[in-house]
Amino acid sequence: MFVPLPADAYLSIAGDVFLETVKLKSPIDGSIYAERSVATDQAINAAVERARAAQEKWAETPVVERGKYMLAMLEALVAMTDEIVPEIAWQMGRPVRYGGEFGGVK
Repeated sequence: MFVPLPADAYLSIAGDVFLETVKLKSPIDGSIYAERSVATDQAINAAVERARAAQEKWAETPVVERGKYMLAMLEALVAMTDEIVPEIAWQMGRPVRYGGEFGGVK
């Protein structure tokens, strides 16, 4: 049985305000398997502005150092495979054994 991650396991976009939640319904059985917060337009715009400012500093970072960050991100993502694969299966409505798209990140 699929056990969804708790809602607080997901980070908000830099702590901005969320006004609504969206209920995610599984195509497998029609059940609500998760509820997630939805950002306001203002929160999204603020996050985009922060990302633009951060990109300038990122562009000044040497390529070798950026590569190290990207490899660390990939390792963290792969370490979450056991949580991500069932989530994708529930979203798409198919058995885990038929889902191979996540294996391509390794």
